[in-house]
Amino acid sequence: MNFFEHKEEYELLRKTIREFAEREIRPIVPKMESENYFPYEIIKKLANLGMLGGYANSIDTTSSSIIIEEISRVSPAIGVIVSVHNTLVCNGIYEFGTEEQKRKYLPELISGESIGAYALTESHAGSNPLEMKTYYKKQGNKYIINGRKIWITNGPQARYILLYAIGDTENPKNSMNCFIIDTKREGFSIGIIHNKLGLKGAHSCEIILDNYIASEDEILGKEKEGYKIAMKLLTAGRIGIASQSLGLSIGAYELALNYAKQREQFGKKISEFQMIQYYLSEMITKITASKLLTYYASYLKDNNRNARLEASMAKLYASETANYVVDRALQIFGSLGYAMDFDIQRYFRDARVLTIYEGTSEIQRVIIAREILR
Repeated sequence: MNFFEHKEEYELLRKTIREFAEREIRPIVPKMESENYFPYEIIKKLANLGMLGGYANSIDTTSSSIIIEEISRVSPAIGVIVSVHNTLVCNGIYEFGTEEQKRKYLPELISGESIGAYALTESHAGSNPLEMKTYYKKQGNKYIINGRKIWITNGPQARYILLYAIGDTENPKNSMNCFIIDTKREGFSIGIIHNKLGLKGAHSCEIILDNYIASEDEILGKEKEGYKIAMKLLTAGRIGIASQSLGLSIGAYELALNYAKQREQFGKKISEFQMIQYYLSEMITKITASKLLTYYASYLKDNNRNARLEASMAKLYASETANYVVDRALQIFGSLGYAMDFDIQRYFRDARVLTIYEGTSEIQRVIIAREILR
């Protein structure tokens, strides 16, 4: 398939998920915002539509991008819930898991019966995972895990978590394992649930492992190849966040465009003013560039080509575009944009984290530089 040719099934998928988002997700957004409510029923309905499970449910990277984009156009919070569940957890188990692990975990994750989370970040190991302190000690065929992770999206709701720990503090890169953690087991607990500026309803928390016991068959991939797995999965995860950023940008742009065509000042619609036209033209141009970068990275991934560079470019550009778009959109709304009564402030708050998680903008620039200088 040529990159610029979207197959008919992709457009049907887009139509299906957009209609679902308008019909099912938009009405629940106020409840998520006011109560920080986790939308269990939406996750289950998405599962019934066949939208969960990633590769294990025949959802390729391009389809995943469409799903996350269209959900995030209405609710970036639900967009990130799905992105973590699909692109990191389900795809991780599908790509690196044994046949037994796939049979054990994936049916529950595809059906929405269980929710997945991904635990790499620690208080001293954000941009540099090799600084992590969570460690395991091997005893026979068992692994005793101790440590804390922070900012774990879906953490309070997750049944299964892909969690990284090291076995040798002197050699973290070559001793790191990725464990499939069962949150119902003794030794696992939830710590602080983070009170966030935005993405209400998508919960992030601290998780604590206190002598948690994992078995050999709960290591994802080969032993001591956790770092390699983490880096590969983050490529897919960054495409997911680029898709979330793209959807958020489109949602905010549409609000601003519609408002500009209705709002009158000095006897005419503000969309007739040259400066407002400048804002709108800049917004849609950056959104289109974000879309091309995101879908090109998806295309490369679907064709088994190295997409590390393109995923970082897409994540960097789309996340920074989202922050530009919501800033201009709020400016178009004027003082009303600052009011909690109007939805644009929600997009403004939701956008800010996009340049931080799944690798900061600074880290994306480092990755891009390394790739082009290699």
